[in-house]
Amino acid sequence: MRVDRQWFMAAIASGLLAIPLRSDAQQAGKIYRLGILYSQLPSTPPGQGPFYDRMRELGWVYGRDFVAEERGFNGQYERVPELGAELIRSGVDLFVVQGGAEAVRMQPVTHKIPIVTTMAGDLVLSGVAASLGRPGGNVTGVQTLSSQLIGKHFSLLRETMPRLGRVGVLLHVSDPSSITPFDAATLREGEAAGKALDISIQVVKAHASGELEKAFAAFQAQRAQGIVILRDAFMGAHLQTLADLALRYRLPAACEIASFAQRGGLMSYGYDFDAALRTAAGIIDKILRGANVSEVPIQQASTFRFTINLRTAKTLGLTISPSLLAQADQVIE
Repeated sequence: MRVDRQWFMAAIASGLLAIPLRSDAQQAGKIYRLGILYSQLPSTPPGQGPFYDRMRELGWVYGRDFVAEERGFNGQYERVPELGAELIRSGVDLFVVQGGAEAVRMQPVTHKIPIVTTMAGDLVLSGVAASLGRPGGNVTGVQTLSSQLIGKHFSLLRETMPRLGRVGVLLHVSDPSSITPFDAATLREGEAAGKALDISIQVVKAHASGELEKAFAAFQAQRAQGIVILRDAFMGAHLQTLADLALRYRLPAACEIASFAQRGGLMSYGYDFDAALRTAAGIIDKILRGANVSEVPIQQASTFRFTINLRTAKTLGLTISPSLLAQADQVIE
C-alpha cells in the first residue's frame, strides 16, 4: 500500500503517529539518577551488588545509563526528609528506599518522584499505597509482610528450647507514645502465635540506642527465656550492639535480619534481601522505561533464608537438633 509522504510527515508533526526514539521508551542519551537512602551506607561502592547485577541483566549499565546518589541516615528516621530534599536538589529521577517507614517520611518531600521500596512491610497498611495491584501514588516496590514472621521466630526458638514459655519482643518506636499500624499488626500476630504455642509475651519498646541495654535488663528481670527483635532500619543500624547484649544477658535471640546471626545472634530467619533487591530492580526497569509508578504492582518477597550460629548456641549452653540444622541455609560454626 502506497502512503502519501506529505500526509505521513504531517501526521507525525500533529502527534497522530508517535515514533519513539527507542522502543523501550528511555530518553535517548539520558543518564538517570537514582537517589538511594540507606540506614547505613554499604561498604561496596555504587555499581556493585545484586541490585546492580540485575539492572545490568535488564540492559542498564551503571555509569552509562544510570548513576546512584547514596545517603545514609544511620537509623535516624527523622533525617529521611532532609536527605530526600537534598537528593531532589541534586536532580534525582527516582528514589530507592528499604522500608515503608522511609516511604512515609518522604511523602511531605515529594508526591511526584517515584519511590521504590526494597524490603517494606505492608505498604497499604502504612498508608502510602491504595492496593497491591494499583498503588495509586508515587510508592511501589517490594514488601515482605514481615508481621507474619514473628510466629515463625517463636516456633524456631521453641524448637531450640522445648520448655520455652516466655519470650521478649523488642520493638523500636519513633514516637514513644504510640506505635505504627504495621507494628500493631505485628504484635497482634505475636499474641495469636504465642497463644497457640502457649508462650507468654513481654513487649519492650526502645526509642533510642541508649535504651537498648535497659530493654535487655527488663527482659532478664521478667525472666524471658528468649527474645525476638523486630526488624526496622534502627535495629539494622544497631545489630552488633543487639547481638552483644543478647550474649551478655544470655538471651537466645532471633531476628529477621540475616546478618544478625552472622554478628553473633543465635538465629535469623527472614526474607532473602538479595533476592528482594533483584525484584526491586525489575520494578525500577519498568518505571524507567515509561510505566507510571502509580500503576506498577507491589511485589511480595517470597524467598527466605535461615541462619543458625552454632558458636552462640554453645556459648548459651543450647543443643541444636539435627532436624533444625537441616532446615538452615547457613550454619555458622
